[in-house]
Amino acid sequence: MRKYLTNVVGVALIAIVFSSPLSFAGEETMGGKDMGKDVTISGRVVDPACYTHMGMKGPDHKECAVMCAKAGQALGILDEQNDVLYQVIEGAPGTDPNKPIIGNAEDVITVKGKLFEKSGMKALIVTEVSAQ
Repeated sequence: MRKYLTNVVGVALIAIVFSSPLSFAGEETMGGKDMGKDVTISGRVVDPACYTHMGMKGPDHKECAVMCAKAGQALGILDEQNDVLYQVIEGAPGTDPNKPIIGNAEDVITVKGKLFEKSGMKALIVTEVSAQ
């Protein structure tokens, strides 16, 4: 009976270890906190509010997008090829998520950064920008 119990406990511990989120390859976590996934994305810098609500994007919308970004609207990156909108978020509290990309409003760019996905939303901390 004792040997049986030891085996059951051993199997249960192995199951717990292998089902832990930290054990899955490709996931970056630290103490249960999502550290994001390194990505490179090409897309158009858009004002997500105008794009999702009114379909506005492109060079004719540049002035409006910059104005809204300066008023506090976080910009997004629209991967037009795959129809995916990434919300740009801050990397640290009190920082401006738009700073690295506001000069490229409504332009198509390539960015490197950390991708976070939660509840169907895709969010991106931009770490590097290159114009196309």
